[in-house]
Amino acid sequence: MKRSPLRTVGSKFAPSTWAAITIVLAGTAMLGTAVLPTAVSASSSPTTIKVVQNKSWGPTLSLKNGDTLYRLSTDSKNKSVCSGKCASIWPPVLLAKGQTKAVGIGVSGLGSIMRVGGARQVTLNGIPLYRFVGDSSPGKVSGNITDTWGKWFSINPKSPLIAPKKSGGSSPTTTTTTSGVAY
Repeated sequence: MKRSPLRTVGSKFAPSTWAAITIVLAGTAMLGTAVLPTAVSASSSPTTIKVVQNKSWGPTLSLKNGDTLYRLSTDSKNKSVCSGKCASIWPPVLLAKGQTKAVGIGVSGLGSIMRVGGARQVTLNGIPLYRFVGDSSPGKVSGNITDTWGKWFSINPKSPLIAPKKSGGSSPTTTTTTSGVAY
């Protein structure tokens, strides 16, 4: 498969980060999309969503382990359009096996939608939630980007439909644009 060019503007991703993303994608491709919901689902502990104060982005939703949560601007209420290759880069936040509702710490409006394959994806006021494989550590927010699937941004629970503005620091906002299938 021919790789499409990847264009970055002010990208903070080191070559090693892109290498890690490539390895994750190769492993996911071997698993096949039929088992993807299991591969990205939470462990047997309940899926817990909390609000953290990020010094650059302000109040931000994250998982209990600190992974930043994102939304996709092209999703509609209670409908995810991210599947296949998209879901391997932007894993949907899924309820743990047997869990009927996400646990919220400092956040309300959590629900879930059924994904193809039967997994339940966590939502905030109907907005499907995702993680980003490019975040190298808990608390990292490197997924406020635009790519093949649309505009992605971290979520301020008080205004989840509005992309956050970076505050403080002198680093430029990361914007990534891809054309075609870039991964």
